[in-house]
Amino acid sequence: MTVRVVLVRPWTDAHGGTGCCSGDTRDGICFEGRVDGPREHDAEVGTVAEAYLRLRAEVPEADVQIVGVDNTAYLLPSVFRAVRRRRGTWAALREANRATTGGSLLIDG
Repeated sequence: MTVRVVLVRPWTDAHGGTGCCSGDTRDGICFEGRVDGPREHDAEVGTVAEAYLRLRAEVPEADVQIVGVDNTAYLLPSVFRAVRRRRGTWAALREANRATTGGSLLIDG
């Protein structure tokens, strides 16, 4: 059985178009002076990246994913369903609420 591990990435910035599929829309079309090249990232982002790489290296059989803290459309129902099966509705509601905290580590739900 494959273990599913989800790292909840903290909210990194308030730029529009920062989703996983947005490509180059980060800077927007209404701003002059597009910046290409390296950008600084929050220390939290580096911590999540290090955790991801370490999990992939040390637990290769695990399915390791990174999800943004703002992706409640995925986090809330998936955590709720997984926890409700094992521990009931109230525990599932509490854990679903905690799952939307940046830096959370979810294992099998």
